[in-house]
Amino acid sequence: MPVRHRRPSGALFALLLGALLPGVAGAVEPGTISFVESFPAGTALDLPDLEEAAVVWPRVIDAADARVRVASFYFSRIGDGRDAAPPAGLTDRLLPSLAALRAAAGRGVKVQLIADSKFMDNYPEVPGEIGALDGAETRILDGGRLWGGIQHAKYMVLDDDAFFVGSQNWDWRALDQIHELGALVRQPELAARVAAVFDLDWSLAADPRPMPAVVPDTPDLFTLPTSPLRTAAGAAVGGLVAASPPQALPEGVPWDLPLLVDLIDAAQDSVHLQLLSYGTTDREQRLFDDLDRALRRAAVRGAQVRIIVSNWSKTKYKVPWLKSLAVLPGIEVRFTNIPEHARGFIPFARVEHAKYLTVDGRGLWLGTSNWSRDYFFDSRNLSLFVLGEGAPADPDRFFNLSWHGPYAETLEPAGEYAPPRRN
Repeated sequence: MPVRHRRPSGALFALLLGALLPGVAGAVEPGTISFVESFPAGTALDLPDLEEAAVVWPRVIDAADARVRVASFYFSRIGDGRDAAPPAGLTDRLLPSLAALRAAAGRGVKVQLIADSKFMDNYPEVPGEIGALDGAETRILDGGRLWGGIQHAKYMVLDDDAFFVGSQNWDWRALDQIHELGALVRQPELAARVAAVFDLDWSLAADPRPMPAVVPDTPDLFTLPTSPLRTAAGAAVGGLVAASPPQALPEGVPWDLPLLVDLIDAAQDSVHLQLLSYGTTDREQRLFDDLDRALRRAAVRGAQVRIIVSNWSKTKYKVPWLKSLAVLPGIEVRFTNIPEHARGFIPFARVEHAKYLTVDGRGLWLGTSNWSRDYFFDSRNLSLFVLGEGAPADPDRFFNLSWHGPYAETLEPAGEYAPPRRN
């Protein structure tokens, strides 16, 4: 089912272009948002003033007083699972975060983990070990049984007043061998909405009842109330949490896909998009062009559209659609080809995995979805929208580092492409 194209009015454009955002100017004390990176070791993809997830995660867990909720597609340390062995001598930067979870449970903090069922055959170790601790519990969510998809969201809720969301799975590679972007948000209203998503999935993991295939009527992005935030640079912005799939949304959490279309449709000057993968058809050959058409509309309006995708997208199924974008005036597509680690090949690593979009220097979507139909219609994913002047300043710097960096390769409409080795 396509998402309705809702062209914002001039008044709604004004909201995005710097006017007062709903919910920002009130008595509520502004929360904070800071962006958190991961980058492949030995590359030129580090923004030194952004903290790394490998540092932030254990610190915020150590500071938790009552409760830590963690959801990830999968959990994997070096040596876990049946992947090809990485080169010897690499550091596992996930271990401090796992140690922090153990310590939290040991001091009486309630620790809850959710993992998707599809990876449990390959990576059962961490969910089993954490779930066996006194004061901790793990539940496995069967996204296939519930929705026909997966639990793909990656996030953490801390004491009901802060959360982290981003592209990083709880995988040692995601902290040191993959290019990722996330956000740490300290704002109780937004944290409560993320917690509501977790709590719903926690109950569904225990009782995987069938969910009706309902597509909710989602209000326009720019009419929804936002919660006040300040960026690290001091910009006053508004934040909003949304999620997928549409048939499994707690009260107060809208479906993210229509809001993402709204954000693109508000673009006048620039759209920057960075993803692992981009697809317009699924395994059943169902067309999914809601986001694709929105990007094309933005280019027709005169916005400069720049898209970065990983070189894992150099497949015969995805390249033709990317080429169909690249031939249009105003749209440019680049791959990133991150070199192998100096010690040798690492399976499922050295890749672009961030998932975010910026608009006109005033709007941001940061999420956990790749851009294909199943992530928005059939799978659990989480989105953070941030609106206001300067909202995407750090993500835009993150984007430009890749766009202008040594690993970027412009997609040529007449070019021939093949994906790299993954495992």
